[in-house]
Amino acid sequence: MNNILRERERYIKRKLSHLLFEILEFPEKKDVLYIGLCYCQLSRIYGLDEIPLEGLKKCLNKYLIDFDSYPWRDYLLELELFYLRDEGDKFIKGSGLITYNPSGESFLSIDPRYGFLKQNFCQKVYRYWYISQKWENFSKPLNGWEVIENAIRLFNEGLYGETIFYLEDYLPYLNEKRELLMFRILKTLAIIGELIEKNERRKAIKELISLREFIGDFKPELRELPYNFKKLNKDLKKLEKQLKKSKRSIYTEPIRLERKRKNSLLDSLKKIFIWLLSD
Repeated sequence: MNNILRERERYIKRKLSHLLFEILEFPEKKDVLYIGLCYCQLSRIYGLDEIPLEGLKKCLNKYLIDFDSYPWRDYLLELELFYLRDEGDKFIKGSGLITYNPSGESFLSIDPRYGFLKQNFCQKVYRYWYISQKWENFSKPLNGWEVIENAIRLFNEGLYGETIFYLEDYLPYLNEKRELLMFRILKTLAIIGELIEKNERRKAIKELISLREFIGDFKPELRELPYNFKKLNKDLKKLEKQLKKSKRSIYTEPIRLERKRKNSLLDSLKKIFIWLLSD
């Protein structure tokens, strides 16, 4: 992939990530996803990149969306991925979408500049829709620790690129040592996740080793945090062995950063009993 395509890919991925953050912080914003859901469904059904606008209307109707009152022009402009073609083979995109009134047959398609991202776009639309239905209480962070907790939720959902963008966006919020430690750990974990998805095993192993060393160097500080770094370190070690074992692409269980298990009453009684015996 050349540099221009890489820049386009990063631009669209960042844009879609910001869309997800908006949807999670303001649930009513998820309406923008309907146009993506319908395009991806119809494109798969027709086996074409270009779908009739009439088909889009019918699809939106299934979601109980009235096409005439749905701000589809605004959403197309916001997404920046699509253009329209009328029956006279005139192409409409960008600001031209705002004033366009369909007459006769019109077709919707992904801009050829971003055609190589179609599959990735559709995967993200389906994923974002699922998460928008599943998640609650994902609000705009008020402090650095809320940034970290939100980023952990994104990471544990396997949204690695989104985790990186989220951490980068809110880096100015992070001032405490524990927040900066978590920033380094989470960003590296997300980078490892992306590298594994791209099957860049050697780079992933290098990041894994570096992260495990980092966790070891800050063990006393991390022990004070509410996350199970002991289990994380074991999972990273296991993942490293898996990646070294085979040169082919293999399935690896997603790494998760879990909270420490709270001690049960039985665990507390055991500790007291052991303490009494030691006297």
